[in-house]
Amino acid sequence: MLNAMRKNAGSWIIKILLGIIVVAFIFMGAGSFSARRASTVATVNGEPITVSQYQQAYNTVLHNLRSKFGNRLNDDMIKMLNVKKQAIDGLIDTTLLRQTAEKNGLIVPDAELVESITRIPAFQKNGVFDEQRYKFVLGQNRLKPEAFENMQKEAILMDRLRSVVTKNAKVSELEIREWYNWENTSVSIDYVAFKPETFKDVKITDQILEEYYNNNKENYKTPPQIQTRYVRFDPKAFQADIVITDEEIQQYYTEQPDEFQLPETVSARHILFKVAKDANDKTVEAARLKAKDVMEKAKSGEDFAELAKTYSEGPSKDKGGLLGTFKKGEMVKPFSDAAFLMAVGDISTPVRTQFGWHIIKVEAHNQASTMTLEEATDQIRKKLTDREAKNKAYDAAASLYDTTFDGEDFVKNAKDSDLELVTTDFFTLKKGPKGIENAAAFAGTAFKLPMLELSDISEIGKAYYLIQIINKEPEKIPELDTIKEAITKDAKQAQQKIAAKDAAKKFLEKVKNAGSIAAAAEGDTSIKIQSTGQMNRNMPIPGIGNDQKLLTAAFKLTKNNKFSKNVVEADTGLYVVSLKEKKLPLAQGLNIAKSNIHDRILAQKQSELYSSWISDLHDNSEIKISEEFINN
Repeated sequence: MLNAMRKNAGSWIIKILLGIIVVAFIFMGAGSFSARRASTVATVNGEPITVSQYQQAYNTVLHNLRSKFGNRLNDDMIKMLNVKKQAIDGLIDTTLLRQTAEKNGLIVPDAELVESITRIPAFQKNGVFDEQRYKFVLGQNRLKPEAFENMQKEAILMDRLRSVVTKNAKVSELEIREWYNWENTSVSIDYVAFKPETFKDVKITDQILEEYYNNNKENYKTPPQIQTRYVRFDPKAFQADIVITDEEIQQYYTEQPDEFQLPETVSARHILFKVAKDANDKTVEAARLKAKDVMEKAKSGEDFAELAKTYSEGPSKDKGGLLGTFKKGEMVKPFSDAAFLMAVGDISTPVRTQFGWHIIKVEAHNQASTMTLEEATDQIRKKLTDREAKNKAYDAAASLYDTTFDGEDFVKNAKDSDLELVTTDFFTLKKGPKGIENAAAFAGTAFKLPMLELSDISEIGKAYYLIQIINKEPEKIPELDTIKEAITKDAKQAQQKIAAKDAAKKFLEKVKNAGSIAAAAEGDTSIKIQSTGQMNRNMPIPGIGNDQKLLTAAFKLTKNNKFSKNVVEADTGLYVVSLKEKKLPLAQGLNIAKSNIHDRILAQKQSELYSSWISDLHDNSEIKISEEFINN
């Protein structure tokens, strides 16, 4: 019952598997913890999708997004990306795919399955499949070979279906050329910016304030709040009772040899003489001679660190040129190649890189080696202890979870088990409760719960939680007097934008009548004409920055339509724009880019074909999503 959820408990082994295997089956879920969790959120041609399957699919999508966006993933992004829809759509799609494969008699021969598994590096030793390692890796995750093989078989089937559906995608020469031209055309524009914040003379009357409040009061709703109680299961609390044997340490050391390989490293200092990438030969040679002079000072015995502080133009100057310890490939290639060929104490001749000329001094050179079992023992013991403690914390959470069937049981069972039951203050989805190490994740889990229903076991931060909502406060619109300061500020900004837009419209009409921006601005000292210079679609606008709306408007301009039809309402302000020049890319560049463009268009077409096919599957299937799930 607990094994499938334990797969996602964060162990190093499953991370290896998830990083290597193309898991088209990730949305299939893990089954329910108990019968009371087996209610369905949807059915696909009569086949149920359970709440537990959905919860795991949701967590998987969230995990993937966190891997992609890191700390940038906040509640607003989660809402914008509609994780709930991604999870249920993925479950439905995967169910449809499996049903289609079965309907069409698609099978995976045992020989193909065996070959796919034996190619997975996580199951290999010295590049060769090792059955003992295979069973060890799966066993550490409470996963039986039969279950894993079924999962792998489904992954192969999904991949095969996709290949069949997309095999007829083709890319023409015309499509490649059009893509190349579109992507590499450049434009330059003249523009006049009308910044709302510069229109400072707008007046805000009580009538304007009240009208703005009435038209926008939905935007000032206070968010819903909830109050919860929870039990936290911290793996650290279980560490004291864990004993890791010498045999377990030996087995881990034997099964994970790559973990104990220490790469070759160098510790060095350097003195940098900067040279621009596009510098002419005379400038490059002058910098080299300057570097050579300082090199000779260093080789004659002068202190290298002091020379670096005096002459270096790099960021490590104040540290005497100290770079610390680095592996091959962590520095630019010419620098790395030179450093790793040097002996300790050597000072290099000037080395040229993209940054300029370097003088290098090697202070330590450590050859690649393997940690001995003795050296690795403490590291392994800690890792195995942490992993076992995590499992014990999860088991404790599962024990309370499986004996709790309603709100009162949660309180009683926690007390009977001598567990601390914490009650939070009211909190919002955006802020989360105080005192939780990852309050946003806690709030995200809690807000999905119905009143008094116990959450599934949730890994939040470094601990597991069981959570229950005990009180709710709905969203509400505050009275104008209570938010008058914010309303006044926002109403003023709105009036400033109106004033800026009116001024821009009037100027645009003058431009159209005069035939050019310059003619329209003549004699008007309040108008400042600016130019971007040549730019392409993928670069920030010179003098403005990243503004996709303005960039899109610029590329719509042509020789016959030099002016924007309307004022451009962009992210950085309001603009009147005029085309100066539009350049097609050089034809010879197409040959260089052709292969890459072909592959990108092909991938896009295959994706569109596959999405269309999936859409047809949906249209020809009976898919029912429960009203309770939709409204939750």
